[in-house]
Amino acid sequence: MSNVVYLHGQPAPVAQFLRIGNSGYRPLEQFLHAGQLPYRRFVVDAGVFKRQTDLISALQQDGRELVLDTDVAQLSVVGRYQGVAKGAPWADPNGMLTPTHFRIGNNEFDLTGKISRFVVQNRIKRVLAPAHLLSGSTDGWFSIDRAACEDLRRELDRSGGQDVAIDYPLLTSSASFNNVAQRREFVKAVGSLPIDSIWLWISNFGSNATAAAVRKYISAARDFHPLGKPVISDCVGGLSASAILAFGGAGGIVHGMASQEQFKTSSWHKAPKPPDPDEKRGGNDRFFLLPGIDRLLKPEQVNMLMEVAGGRRLLSCNDPRCCANGFEDTKRDPKGHYLPQRALQCDTISKIPEPRRAHDFVTNTLAGADRLARQAAKLRVADSSVLDLLERNASRIDRLRAVLENLQETEENSTRSLAFPPPTAANMVRKRDRN
Repeated sequence: MSNVVYLHGQPAPVAQFLRIGNSGYRPLEQFLHAGQLPYRRFVVDAGVFKRQTDLISALQQDGRELVLDTDVAQLSVVGRYQGVAKGAPWADPNGMLTPTHFRIGNNEFDLTGKISRFVVQNRIKRVLAPAHLLSGSTDGWFSIDRAACEDLRRELDRSGGQDVAIDYPLLTSSASFNNVAQRREFVKAVGSLPIDSIWLWISNFGSNATAAAVRKYISAARDFHPLGKPVISDCVGGLSASAILAFGGAGGIVHGMASQEQFKTSSWHKAPKPPDPDEKRGGNDRFFLLPGIDRLLKPEQVNMLMEVAGGRRLLSCNDPRCCANGFEDTKRDPKGHYLPQRALQCDTISKIPEPRRAHDFVTNTLAGADRLARQAAKLRVADSSVLDLLERNASRIDRLRAVLENLQETEENSTRSLAFPPPTAANMVRKRDRN
């Protein structure tokens, strides 16, 4: 695409963040050094930061942007605080974080002070403000979180982190996010905070969202546009993520490596079950991405599809960037296939001028996925559960196409999220504004 000439200026690219996560991150350093890591932005969890220092240092040296997730939301709920988040330097070894830990002037615990010093010492230039999963706009944590965000800004400035950007994560349910009155309260409350962008973590939403849910999400996200801050959709993947970007609901997306493409919180407020001594550990299933039909499937499911007549021709990847030898390369290195294919979705959108993105997505990307999904649903798969999965997936994409065609026709000139700025530009703006 180096020979493409944009008559009206190059389109603003959409931002794509990769959550490094707790496990399965080790290949990233290999991909980086081999020149096969097509991501510029990464989110690292405070709870596992210490044991990922080699990877983090390599990413920093290569000029990649890092965002620190403080893991405060997980440290404050019974179902998560004893997990990997407990490795964060501001975790309380005696239990969950409570409102007392966030009390401004609590020098004994000094939560925002610990975060700010950690950020500065580790040369992190973006940090997610400490925030919690909210039941709604009236949740008591919301006012505590806003105060903590403002205090973190003061602590960063005091600690030498004047150039560090704060992004605000809004974690709430789909019900409260789609409620007009509650959403207005969210918008009003975060509008005055010292933040650079707003990250939406909406529970029960993600790559498997219904067509109606995707449309509601796009419309709801647009209410944050008047704040003049980029909107980022976290824990979203697949066609749901591409639709949000193409229609301008958000200026960027966040997901993990074949994971965290949905935000599920059903276990957050439940005490974890005691470990089963007979349960096999360390055997998490790998997932294979079939981007043409927008599905992440287990190895046995994909193998079954590749063995039926026409399955390999229809569904295997032959992209030379990852799978020059077709499905054999996908099977050998699922992550090496996943990363460039998910990056390609955002790159494709970024190359289209903003006013044409919705139309191009509906008429090209979504129409192609719809056609392929319907063909896949006709494969003669012996396993009824896999066949049912393919049929339901085809119906989901068909409905998504119909709904988004209507949205494109009726709301073509709606607002779009601001583009997420390059790291250096964001820092320069902050310094100028404070002088």
